[in-house]
Amino acid sequence: MEKLSIGTMILDHTEEALYPYIDFMASLGMTSCQICRVTDDLLNDRAASDRFINYLRAKKIEPVSIFLHTRVREGGNGLVSDAERPARFVSACRQMAWGAHYGVKYISCHVGEFPEHGTADYDRWIADMQELIRFAADMGQDFLFETGPEPAEVLKQALEDLNEKNAGINFDPANLLWYNKTDPAVFAEMLFPYFRLIHCKDAVRPVPGGEWHGRETVLGEGGTNFFALLESLLKKGFRGPLIIEREIPFGEERCRDLTVASAKLAALRAKYL
Repeated sequence: MEKLSIGTMILDHTEEALYPYIDFMASLGMTSCQICRVTDDLLNDRAASDRFINYLRAKKIEPVSIFLHTRVREGGNGLVSDAERPARFVSACRQMAWGAHYGVKYISCHVGEFPEHGTADYDRWIADMQELIRFAADMGQDFLFETGPEPAEVLKQALEDLNEKNAGINFDPANLLWYNKTDPAVFAEMLFPYFRLIHCKDAVRPVPGGEWHGRETVLGEGGTNFFALLESLLKKGFRGPLIIEREIPFGEERCRDLTVASAKLAALRAKYL
């Protein structure tokens, strides 16, 4: 895998949107991507999947990660709900196997709000997650917890309890501000050894008395102090993929933001490679 490859997330798999977007990524010199929502449309259609992956590779873009898709019926998002866990684990395994066929290394996921440590629910969830993470290992993959609503100490405890070598973190500093949790620099200091992939995204914390969540911003204009934070991680030796995430509809603004972010990341990358 290319060190510090720069890419973005692929969200729309409809052919009329997908291929022009890949062309746009290639025009920016991107060499990696994170595929989101590997749904039944791809899982059940190998020909469509082959066209998609072959087109990426023809443009010299490598799919380095899948962000797991979970159907929401009850029990919230992620892999925590007792009622939904069996079906979601089966879906996750199908997506992992799909990715393994194409050499995808990292499986990222918003796992959901963890059960309380020390309870029977927590112990059962840990045991179940160990089996899922071992399945990822069998596929030659690392399973990455996407940072979000968990404070650093909670995620650290879970990773220690899991004790699986291929369990790591998809570090998204913006989400820590979005959910008003651990300062990203403090989080990185505590959990850096687990970092495998970084979401290049920025945000500000929620306004007191306003919405419960924060607000996404242009990369470098939020409260994560993103480029200084990233440089500190590069100095520590991080060399995983840098995946730009911009959660606004595809259009002129998103294209502009991706273009600027890609150029800034490339300039920083050049200092360390």
